[in-house]
Amino acid sequence: MVAGLIVLMVIVGGYVRLSRAGLSIVEWDVLGGVLPPIGEEAWDEAFALYQQTPEYLKVNKGMSLPEYQAIFYIEWGHRLIARLAGLAAAAPLVWFMWRRLVGFRESLRYWAIVALFGVQGLIGWLMVSSGLVDRPAVSQYRLTIHLLAALLLLAVVLWTALGRMGFGRGGEADEAAAGRAAPWAFLCSVVLQIAYGGLVAGLRAGHVSDTWPLMFGRLVPEGLLSSAGSWWASLVGPLTSHWTHRWLAFVVAALALWVYSVVRRTRPHDRPLRAIAAWAVAAVGAQIALGISVVLLGVPKWFALAHQGLGVAVFTFSLIAAHRVSSSRRTT
Repeated sequence: MVAGLIVLMVIVGGYVRLSRAGLSIVEWDVLGGVLPPIGEEAWDEAFALYQQTPEYLKVNKGMSLPEYQAIFYIEWGHRLIARLAGLAAAAPLVWFMWRRLVGFRESLRYWAIVALFGVQGLIGWLMVSSGLVDRPAVSQYRLTIHLLAALLLLAVVLWTALGRMGFGRGGEADEAAAGRAAPWAFLCSVVLQIAYGGLVAGLRAGHVSDTWPLMFGRLVPEGLLSSAGSWWASLVGPLTSHWTHRWLAFVVAALALWVYSVVRRTRPHDRPLRAIAAWAVAAVGAQIALGISVVLLGVPKWFALAHQGLGVAVFTFSLIAAHRVSSSRRTT
């Protein structure tokens, strides 16, 4: 349940970004922010604070109160889901400890998850605050860290849940180096690809080029390592981030096929892992097709949102495969 709420939080976060609603709430009120403004005076006060931000002054000048309320509720809903996910982790834990179903030492791992929710909320506010000073956009680096922190939360929750359910038991032992390395290499490549996706989103680099496979008529566009001045700055600049995100997807696809091949060869009777590997290949293929569509169609909102959601699915498959391999090796 908590993992599902985290996935929902990530997808709604993507909708927040695509709707330009992320800067609509200019304060971080952990308790008072649970409820939206109530009454005309409260709404006028919230709107007045927003009218002092760079986004209003440079992008939404003249916005009406109903228009502001529309984007406010999108960001408020995102924050509410995050609060509910944290509460869904903390409240049952307190109950289980009170009933002595979970001991103090065992509870520490779950309290660490609750603490991670707090860290994620703080990172989210630091991200939002970066767009309230000079420019009407959040830092692409803080946005990427915020996204990766959400994936870390999802990974810890899923890994813990899979361990509790005994998902690794019954898996075939595999002492071959490839059998152990392939899922982990796949997982690392997915994380790197999602990190570049965060940079593309934060830089709005999806609009750099609307052609595929060529960019500006070339497979490798000019200025790839000089577009932002130095080569190291260019690596995280709009042009190079977009280009890298395009072609790193095929590295991820190759590693997904490697996992599937290794699993079929070394674990022929491990049906759960074979199914996960097959679903991972299918999801990566669909994700590449969807990504190309996003580029060619000019980054339509719902296509971009589906692209982000499918990326979370690919990450989930890669994590489950890594867990299955690691757990089955320990239990044999």
